[in-house]
Amino acid sequence: KNPSWQKTVLRMLKVVATLECVRVDMMQNENKSDHHCHLYEGKNNILIVRRAQEFQMTLQFNQPVNPSDNFQIEFYIGIDDNVLNGTKIIISFDGSQTGNWTGRMIQQQGDACVVGITPSADAIIGKYYTSVAVIGSNGISRTQKDSGTDFYLLFNAWASNDEVYMPNEEERQEYVMNENGFIYEEESGDGRQWFYGQFVEGILDACFQILDDSHMPLVNRGDAVKVCRIGSAMMNSQDDRGVLVGNWSDDYSLGTAPTFWLGSDQILLQYVNKGPVSFAQCWVYAGTFNTFLRCLGIPARVITNFNSAHDNTGNIVTDLVFNSVGNQLELNERLTRDSIWNYHCWNEAYLSRLDLPADQNFGGWQVVDSTPQETSDGYYRCGPCSVKAIKEGMLGYQFDAPFVFAEVNSDVYKYKLNSQTGKTELLSVDTTYVGMKILTKSIGETNEPMDITETYKYPEGISKDEETMRNAERTYKTHLQYDDEQGVAMTLEIPQERVKIGQNFQMAVVFRNLSEDTRTIHGFLVGSTIYYTNIQRAQFKQLTFDVTLKPMESEIQVVVLAQNYMPKLGCQSNLRFVVTAKSMENNQDMTAIQIVNLKGPELAFAMSGPAKVNQEIFVKVEFTNPFPFSLHDVRMAIQGPNFISYREKLYSEISTGASITWIESCVPTRSGNTMIYAVLDCSVLGNVQGNWAVSVQA
Repeated sequence: KNPSWQKTVLRMLKVVATLECVRVDMMQNENKSDHHCHLYEGKNNILIVRRAQEFQMTLQFNQPVNPSDNFQIEFYIGIDDNVLNGTKIIISFDGSQTGNWTGRMIQQQGDACVVGITPSADAIIGKYYTSVAVIGSNGISRTQKDSGTDFYLLFNAWASNDEVYMPNEEERQEYVMNENGFIYEEESGDGRQWFYGQFVEGILDACFQILDDSHMPLVNRGDAVKVCRIGSAMMNSQDDRGVLVGNWSDDYSLGTAPTFWLGSDQILLQYVNKGPVSFAQCWVYAGTFNTFLRCLGIPARVITNFNSAHDNTGNIVTDLVFNSVGNQLELNERLTRDSIWNYHCWNEAYLSRLDLPADQNFGGWQVVDSTPQETSDGYYRCGPCSVKAIKEGMLGYQFDAPFVFAEVNSDVYKYKLNSQTGKTELLSVDTTYVGMKILTKSIGETNEPMDITETYKYPEGISKDEETMRNAERTYKTHLQYDDEQGVAMTLEIPQERVKIGQNFQMAVVFRNLSEDTRTIHGFLVGSTIYYTNIQRAQFKQLTFDVTLKPMESEIQVVVLAQNYMPKLGCQSNLRFVVTAKSMENNQDMTAIQIVNLKGPELAFAMSGPAKVNQEIFVKVEFTNPFPFSLHDVRMAIQGPNFISYREKLYSEISTGASITWIESCVPTRSGNTMIYAVLDCSVLGNVQGNWAVSVQA
């Protein structure tokens, strides 16, 4: 019963006790903020950091750490972890180092140590597990596995030694951090808002599941080029049960119409739970792929190329074949294997391209395309392909440069087929039609388009453009000679203002007689409804005309009636007009093609008052049916990040002239600017959408 003796014994026991780590604090809030990962949502607040940048941990021991104590932190990824291939990382604090990760002791206070860990710039991205090991005379003791010490490691656009490094902060905020995007479907800048939602709860796990489902080896997941290439293949389900099922028909009864999606989050979460998601077209692939890239830390943006060539024959030329029927020419849809889409969307990822020769300077923006058009190394995928290489016509560098070059810069060769002999005659070459304009969203809180055409190609006709074409033709020997003597020039002029669905309009076939002689012209016009891929759905108009041209301009007015095209439209909104004509005096054949993109009706939006955090507010979406027929089984959806969760509503019928009003209650959860998205879709009307910027007060 001697208290002083008991204290002495306890002190002795404490001195000889084995060092043990009793708690690990991953300092989630501080680290996530420092690593620009604070927007990632999740109930368990797991640590998310970026490679090539230090993060801190606090280690709580059972007693103060002495200089003679030896402990190390071990990080694991995957099942068969190995120090040699980077799947097991050991950080020691005794001056020794294994691997490229580094650690340092920042502070020691009592029983606690604050340490700094810097993952290497080429570290594998993914989910790591943490263990603290104390090495003593009796062996090694490790902390038990604890999900609270797990963390995700991502690419780092802020680190100059990471291959995805982007030097400009405004660009990093747009191309890594911005959840809201705009995808262009018109050269004028019209299109659709798209919610990327890379920070939504469950999306980061979905992106890593996609890599797991691809069976991509862990050791390759530190290479951004390989991750982009695998992601390109896995966004489509064509050959690997990837994320999205394509559908370019009118029948979406077994899934969701591509025009009905508001963003990527619903798609990726559905994929995780149910497998491949139906249905997609190019903008859906591009929007979802953009989410995947930004979520993993790779700077990315969606691109729209207008008059985008699809080179099926692999010769970087777009060949159109016309039948000769008497004095008329008709586009031969069967023999024309190449096609020119009204527009096509893909992605660009910002990479340094360490896999290409350094002296070529092919880093920067890279084309990556997940729409399943052609196979590359056995899978439906495309890229990464250097935009700079495309501009210079340097098509020998991986990946898929010839296909991308043809999309933006191929010449259009128009042939006349002799049905009796089977031979073709070259009519003309159009060097400006393909890649008419290439757009992406401008930086900041705006939907204004940024024209990036000149990042892909030089202006037509200048010496650098001719040098690019020579470089490409040296590889593919595509150049053909043809007689460019015209005599008569023909163009097809369409209304400058957007034509609304259900509206009559006028267009003009304009001829210019370049000769000094009178010319007699026999012409033929065909109007068709088409898919945006330029595939014909149905013909609705044929017109034969004759005109006598003196040496001056002349035009033929063409009236297009809604009553003719509406029954053939379906849920599409594109009309194609093909005019062929022959100058009878010199047998000159002429062709012209124009696309009219019809504008759908709009949705109206209103709120019950100013939006404030954690206060209920009501939002209202309205639609009026402007058509002379009823709409059936009309599906609507609304969503607003941090404002209103995704919701759907079905209307069995909306009669002619009738209006519907949809009111929903919501409670905003975060202050600042956000977007509200809404869409309406049915079997005879697609692409009706609305989006509204909303400011939420604190």
